[in-house]
Amino acid sequence: MGRLVFFSFVSIFSFLVTFSDVMIPQHHVTALPLSTDSRWIVDENGQRVKLACVNWVSHLEVMVAEGLSKQPMDAIAKRILSMGFNCVRLTWPVFLVTNDTLGSLTARQSFQIHGLLESISGIQANNPSIIDLSLLDVYQAVVSSLGDNNVMVILDNHVSKPGWCCSNFDGNGFFGDQYFDPDVWITGLTRMASMFNGVT
Repeated sequence: MGRLVFFSFVSIFSFLVTFSDVMIPQHHVTALPLSTDSRWIVDENGQRVKLACVNWVSHLEVMVAEGLSKQPMDAIAKRILSMGFNCVRLTWPVFLVTNDTLGSLTARQSFQIHGLLESISGIQANNPSIIDLSLLDVYQAVVSSLGDNNVMVILDNHVSKPGWCCSNFDGNGFFGDQYFDPDVWITGLTRMASMFNGVT
């Protein structure tokens, strides 16, 4: 396998922070759950909700949200909120919840498999509580941290097989591709929905 290159979403925030007051209005949603009314997303009081989301990558080979080796997840969640965002599109690969071998790896094991030993040290320094959790538990911890900081989460199934996308040849593009079995996809969506059922 070739050398993996990871981009920290925190650096993207550093670029955007200068413009956040201009780009994104501060609006935090507290009346959950959300639903729809015609074409609008509304809170439980019927008030329209505008989503101001940032993308947080968690679908790459390691299957751990980017940046956790650089900053505590609580600090990242607070930074997202302070910049005016009210939600995160948190990506995940289908295989995280359908391949028991992958889903049960610990964060430490996943980084070791990919030769990212420096990232292990970073996570031990910044997020020590997750280093020996399973990848599924790490994902849940990130969602929990975001929720604890009043950041909504869109669980975004980005790919089936963990890795960078999107090309005509990555096997993740469409139904029937090498890694895109519709039955496995439905199983993945069902498991993820069940895992977070009841999480506001």
